[in-house]
Amino acid sequence: MNNYEKGLVPFSLRHHFILSPQAERALTRLTEVHGDTRRTGTSKGLVIQGPSGVGKSTLVKEYVRELESTKKSEVGHYSVLTVEIPSSPTKKNLATAMLTAMKDPYADSRTHSAETKFSRIIQLLRNLAVEVVVLDEAQHLVDYKRNAASEAADWIKSLMNETSITFVLVGLKRTEGLLWANEQLRRRFSATVDYNRFTLTEACWAQFATLLIGIRDLLPVASISFSDKEMIRRFYLASFGLIDYLIKILDRAVWLAQNRNLEGITLAVLSRAFKDEVWSAAPNERNPFSDCFNFQPLIRDREPFENFDIIAV
Repeated sequence: MNNYEKGLVPFSLRHHFILSPQAERALTRLTEVHGDTRRTGTSKGLVIQGPSGVGKSTLVKEYVRELESTKKSEVGHYSVLTVEIPSSPTKKNLATAMLTAMKDPYADSRTHSAETKFSRIIQLLRNLAVEVVVLDEAQHLVDYKRNAASEAADWIKSLMNETSITFVLVGLKRTEGLLWANEQLRRRFSATVDYNRFTLTEACWAQFATLLIGIRDLLPVASISFSDKEMIRRFYLASFGLIDYLIKILDRAVWLAQNRNLEGITLAVLSRAFKDEVWSAAPNERNPFSDCFNFQPLIRDREPFENFDIIAV
C-alpha cells in the first residue's frame, strides 16, 4: 500500500492512472514490442510521439508499474530504465545520462571517453537485467541541428546492436523526423504510436465524455454532473483535449471544495480553478466555466492554446 492509499497524501488525480482508448492502445503496442524483443532476442524500437500534456510520461510510468507488479526484480535491478535525453545531445552526454540513471559512480568522469562509457553501459545493462530503455524528450535529437545529434542517434543504433533490449523513444510529433533522416534507425524503430490530444471528431468526443465520467467517479467530493453535452464542451474547451489540463483544473477544484468548506464542485468552483491553474487573467466571457462564456476555442492571441498545434509538432 502506498502513502496515498494510507491516507498520508492529499488527493490528486495524478495518483490514478486514467485509462483512455489511446493510452490502452499505446500500452498494448508497448507490450507487444517488448514481447517481440523477448521472443526473438533482438532489440526492437517503439516511438511514442505526441504533444505535451497528453500523458506520454504517465503512460511509461504505468507500464513500469505493471511490469514490476508481474515480475519481482531483484534489489538493484531495473526492468525499465528511463533516461531524459539532454537538450543538446551528444553521444558522450547521452552516455553520461544513461550511466547516471543506472547510478554508476563514474558517470561524470571526464577521463572516460565515449567508447569507455559505451562499454560500461553495455555491461551495466546486462548486470542490472534491463529489459526496456525509455529515452524521453527524444525530439532533442531532431532539434539540435549539429552533427553531434546525428552521432547520438547513431550511438543509439549501436547500443541496440549490442543488446537485446526494447528501446522506446518518447517525444513530440517531430521526433518522427529523426527516423526519416536515419534509415537504419527507422528500420529499428518501425513501430510508432501517435499519442494525440482529444479532438472534436465524433469518436474522440464519445471517448472524452467517457473519460470525464470515469474521472468524476474518482473524485472524493460531491460534484455536478460532467455528462451533459454543455459540460463536456466546457471541459473540452478548458483543457483543449489535454489530460494534463483536466487534472490541473479538477485537482484544484477538489482542493477548493475541501479547504474552503464548500458543499462540492460547482460551476463557480470550476471557474475559480480554471483561473487558478490555466489562465489567471481570463475574462468571464472567455472562462469556460463562466455563465457568460461564449464557447469559442481559447486559441486567439494571448489565450492559453494560441498556436498550440503548431508548437506541439
